[in-house]
Amino acid sequence: MITKPPGWPFLTVLSAVACVILYWASVPHWYGIEMVLVAFFFGIPLWIIWLVRFGLAAYKGAVFDRLARWLAPWFIVAGVVVALILDASFWVRFTISKPSMEAYARTVTAETARDFSCQWLGLYRICDAFPYTSEDVGHVPGSACLIGEEWAIHSNTNFVLLPTGEPEETMDDTYRHLTGHWYGWHGWDSL
Repeated sequence: MITKPPGWPFLTVLSAVACVILYWASVPHWYGIEMVLVAFFFGIPLWIIWLVRFGLAAYKGAVFDRLARWLAPWFIVAGVVVALILDASFWVRFTISKPSMEAYARTVTAETARDFSCQWLGLYRICDAFPYTSEDVGHVPGSACLIGEEWAIHSNTNFVLLPTGEPEETMDDTYRHLTGHWYGWHGWDSL
């Protein structure tokens, strides 16, 4: 039993860890510390289990019979690494959500009362929206700040649609240009 390649329980746990990491990478500013902790506390024990089983199977000469099954965990890990390098999980989620967010952003004006009820805009749960305010101009016409909320963890899911110019970085606010007039925004931790 222990000299057989990892079965479905092992691959299921490894896939669940991979999915959590990819989910946390699907926001404009990754949950980096959390991703490292999950990889450390779950990935290392899984790697040790695989290594012990592989070593015992190699000792008995039973590795090459099912080499593809032995390498399946490494294919999953390689897929996650490639997806992280390409930022694929963010771009897929953002591309799917962008039309809904743009339509909603057009409804946000300085005169509109702020609505704190959460709603799904594509694959992001947005719980607040207001116009972007610049120190020079005040409310920027046609702009929108969308404040997201993620399950099970404090949110880094904030977006800014800014039709003209670039957002002003401060000590509390950092921005990441996404595409066109869209920016990812990570504000002070109370957001």
